[in-house]
Amino acid sequence: MKIEEGFTIDAPAADVWALLSDPQRVAALLPGAEIREKIDDTTYAGGIVIKVGPLVAAYSGTVSFLLNEDDRSAVVRAKGQGKAGMGTADMTMNSRVAALADGRTEVTLDSDVTVSGILAQLGRGMTQVVSKKMLQEFVARLTTALASEAKEAEA
Repeated sequence: MKIEEGFTIDAPAADVWALLSDPQRVAALLPGAEIREKIDDTTYAGGIVIKVGPLVAAYSGTVSFLLNEDDRSAVVRAKGQGKAGMGTADMTMNSRVAALADGRTEVTLDSDVTVSGILAQLGRGMTQVVSKKMLQEFVARLTTALASEAKEAEA
C-alpha cells in the first residue's frame, strides 16, 4: 500500500534535517517505537507497538537509514515480525527535507507499506487512518523538540 504524506514545520531546514537524520532521535519521537541496538553504520534493531482501538500489535525487527546529506533525503527501510502471530510488516519510506522561502521547512514522505496478519485484516482504510494519526503525533513531538532546541540555543 502506498502512503504519501507531508508537512510543513516552522523551523529551519538544517535543524529539521539534523533531527530527522538521527535514528535514535526519530525513534524517540515516533509513538511506540524504540531502537534497542546499533547493528552497523546504517542498521538498527528495535521494535514498534501500534494501537488500533482495542488491538495492540507489537513488532520486532530492523530499520535502516540511508541518508543523502547533499539533498537532505533519506530512504528508511523497516522490516518486522509481529509477536504472538501478529504477522509481518515491511516498509520503505523515501523522505525529503526542503527549505521554504519563509524560513519554514517542508518534509515529504512517500511510503510503501506491506502488512500481513491481523493488521492486514483490518483493511487499507484502517491502516491509513492509523498511519495518519501516528504521523500527526510524530509531527507534534517533532515541533516541540525543535522549539525546545531553539530555546536552548538562544539561552
